Amino acid sequence: MTDEEDNPLSDKIVGVPHPKLAKKLIGHSTQKHYFLNSYISDRLPQCWLLAGDKGVGKATFAWMIAKFLLTTNQKPDDIKVDLNSSNIDSILAPQDGGTLTRIISGSEQRIYVVRKGYNEKRKAFFKNISIDDIRNLQSYCSLSIADGGRRVIIIDTADDLNTNSCNALLKLLEEPPKNTLFLLISHQPNLLLPTLQSRCQKLLFSALSQHDLRAVVTATGREIDPAEEVSLSILSNGSAGVACRLLNSNSLNLYRDILNLASSLPNLNTKKAMQLSHAYFAKGKAAEFENFIEMMQQFFSRLCKTGAMQRPISPSVTNDEAKIMTYLCPSLSSAHLWAEAAEIAIAKLHKGYLLNIDVESLIIDTFINLEKCYNTIDPNRMINE
Repeated sequence: MTDEEDNPLSDKIVGVPHPKLAKKLIGHSTQKHYFLNSYISDRLPQCWLLAGDKGVGKATFAWMIAKFLLTTNQKPDDIKVDLNSSNIDSILAPQDGGTLTRIISGSEQRIYVVRKGYNEKRKAFFKNISIDDIRNLQSYCSLSIADGGRRVIIIDTADDLNTNSCNALLKLLEEPPKNTLFLLISHQPNLLLPTLQSRCQKLLFSALSQHDLRAVVTATGREIDPAEEVSLSILSNGSAGVACRLLNSNSLNLYRDILNLASSLPNLNTKKAMQLSHAYFAKGKAAEFENFIEMMQQFFSRLCKTGAMQRPISPSVTNDEAKIMTYLCPSLSSAHLWAEAAEIAIAKLHKGYLLNIDVESLIIDTFINLEKCYNTIDPNRMINE
């Protein structure tokens, strides 16, 4: 077994290096400047909420800050930075030495990570960060630091807190320990308790540009075909974590095959639907089927947007996507019908897989339902509305 299989971590994307191993954070210069200016002014908030879509770099930012604070020899008064500075990455770069080595190996005592635990019996992560996890954090915070310096708490993610663990964390944040920085990561900050949000300095992270996305993915050791850069950026929504997963799972080709099958409507090619099932889901793994659901969601989303805007979405994932989408969904009325069909189809896929229904049957059933939806639409009538 691989080390990843032996020691699964909920804060690590499968097949992608852990965020603590990143040598630098690509992009997000505004967030870097904001943090550094807070540090320089000696008004560094003790609790930060790093919010944004999954995989855009929030965890990498948290580890970058932790490494900077625990290894830097620079005093706040010695750092000069402004919005136009180009040396911000060199300022935030961690100093080589024993501390950095311990951080990377996971043995540095001044960093504490709260994440979902792994259930060895069920071979799956627990649903939430439990109250016991926060009690362990409270015990850690009650200990003194040997050298009297800083320590950093990373909670990845705050979304995983349940009611009890969240309330326990709130009590800890009422009077946070001295010289302790809390970095809470959230993919859905609006779902967090308002009281938790109010105790944090919120820092928002947006999607990566196509250029930055390519740089991050390349830094993980993957190569991107220049012809697929645009497609990858679109389907990943600017998330490097999602982009790596899409590359690992061959999801770009899966999306193209979904498009090609949809283009055959109203005369569905069931043989090709079966071939798609055999090509991508022969092993029947949960992750593989989740990729199919995700690509179907992307397909439906882009299809409905095409009809709602009554023009193709630009840029396109493939050369023929705009033509196919316009053919299937030419108007606002057809977009409403497709949206209803999408909701039903995705719900059936989730339920069917939970009930262990044959994957091939689920996929063919999905496309048969697409055919039924298409047959309720008269493109000529819709266009003339």
